[in-house]
Amino acid sequence: MIKLTHLSSRYKSKKVKEQSIWIPEHHLTFIQGLSGSGKSTLLYKLGLISKDQKYHYMYHEQDLTALNQRQQAGMRRYSIGYVFQDYGLLENMNVGECLKYYSYLSSVKFDEMKMQELLHKVHLYCHWKQKIMTLSGGEKQRLAIACALLKKPEILILDEPTSALDEKNEREIFQLLKDLLHTEECTIIVASHSYVAEEYADCIYEMNQQGIVLKKECPDNPIQLIQKSKHHRWSFLLYYLKIHLQNEKLMNIMMVVVLILGSLGTLVIQKSMNQAQAGVDQKMQRIADFQIMIETSDVSQKLGAYDEASPLSVDLLENIQNYDGVKKVYPFYDLSVQVDGQQIPVYPLYPENQLKGKVFQTIQEDRHLYPSYHSVYTMIHDQNEYHFSDFTFNNKIKVDKEIPVSGIMAIGLNVAYDSSLDYMLMNYEDMESLALQAGVQPVKSASVIFCENINSLYQVEDYIVNHSENVNINDQFQDTVLLINTKNETLSMYTMEKYITIVLFTLIFMYMCYWSLKRREKELTILKANGVMFDEFIVLLNLDQIFKMFISLVGVLILSWIIQIQYLEMIVILGIIYGLSLLCSVILSCVMVKNLNPEKIFRN
Repeated sequence: MIKLTHLSSRYKSKKVKEQSIWIPEHHLTFIQGLSGSGKSTLLYKLGLISKDQKYHYMYHEQDLTALNQRQQAGMRRYSIGYVFQDYGLLENMNVGECLKYYSYLSSVKFDEMKMQELLHKVHLYCHWKQKIMTLSGGEKQRLAIACALLKKPEILILDEPTSALDEKNEREIFQLLKDLLHTEECTIIVASHSYVAEEYADCIYEMNQQGIVLKKECPDNPIQLIQKSKHHRWSFLLYYLKIHLQNEKLMNIMMVVVLILGSLGTLVIQKSMNQAQAGVDQKMQRIADFQIMIETSDVSQKLGAYDEASPLSVDLLENIQNYDGVKKVYPFYDLSVQVDGQQIPVYPLYPENQLKGKVFQTIQEDRHLYPSYHSVYTMIHDQNEYHFSDFTFNNKIKVDKEIPVSGIMAIGLNVAYDSSLDYMLMNYEDMESLALQAGVQPVKSASVIFCENINSLYQVEDYIVNHSENVNINDQFQDTVLLINTKNETLSMYTMEKYITIVLFTLIFMYMCYWSLKRREKELTILKANGVMFDEFIVLLNLDQIFKMFISLVGVLILSWIIQIQYLEMIVILGIIYGLSLLCSVILSCVMVKNLNPEKIFRN
């Protein structure tokens, strides 16, 4: 016997006192009452799909309401068949697909011959591939009963099975249910406001303002429970995926396209970002020498007498020379030249130094000596070749050798070594040749360092500051902060575009996922009523997302190869996009499944 106790119900919004109901097994029990009397609410409790857990449900001396959610889902899946008022069929399927769908759902081996026999048993004679939407109301009701009988349920529940039928079809359905009692080992419970059912019912309850009233009683005939084998559910998951992909082609194609556009757009931005970075680096290579000069802090105290100041640490110079990103470390010579009785400083012009845009007049292509415009402006009207020869090392060692002038520096241009406009730049090889002739060694208190790029220059400066206390750094050869900011601003713009694209397309994809789930809300509720468990739902709802992601990934890889986007960062970007999309999809599906309310959805 099926026994429900501590039932609280409402009749036309008025609460009725707690009552109990006893339903005999292997009989047809009819629950009648007007609309709003609580018939459907009672059926939801009998079908274990009600969220109300305050009542007690005894079946074969076991309290079903005391079972955990997984055990209750197992009862719905294998022992309770439920036929909803609107049939609970997926009308975009045909008859054969529908039976196959419910076979996999109930872990029943699909046999087309046995399915045909089942259709004949419920008096349904239609083409195997006929679309469900083309069936009449009576035919849909019979198909829904056949789907519920697939699992060979111990309890078969029908909610208003004849509400949309005329009296002739109504009697056919009730007679069919009566016949099933003799062919199927089950208990049938029908809720209806029709009084035709009284002729076929073994036991009758009426729900009215007094509660649940027994009108016709019959003896209990307990059914012997049969342990059913529970097959692996992957067959249903895969079949569901196939059906969903077939029936939602447009939505699935749109979601694949969104993933492709989002991924490809992000990759294109990343490619542009890499090209922009390369362009910025090339531009910086043209306008900056990535040069710094280091000197001991007491050079300034000696008033520029480099040979009298303390030397730089040998270990520091060796470490800098071996530092990653350092191109060259040059010794420094303290040299000057006499012009019109005035000593003018001569600074080295290294191979790494750029002259483009810095020369007022070029006299010859070979790089030798470049006086500032201010030093020679009185002589530039003379078209003869210039040369200088009166040089002095360390303010005391003179050397006489003619060095030709190769060009004149731009007007008003000074150098980082000194703020004065009176200076000359000499090719470093010429300077070394002069030093060799004079027997002069480079000063030990200063060196010049060239780096590969602005980042390595910044890192070397940071290293020197952290490892040497008595060393001054002259980085005025280029505006380090400006160069770094220029590069960072360029990259920040593309980075922002990249992440905006990722977030935007992920949101679009998630909205489409949400829209798809809302469209399938009733279908998912039917699955829940048929015992599909929470973890199965998560796999079920994300298996097709993974499949769509795989298809879009193949498309992205092909298109990336066509437009020549091939780099390691692509793997990272695609990982972020697809990982984020899948994570959001899982969270969304968890929330949707948790909020599924069969009572609310079926009433609507």
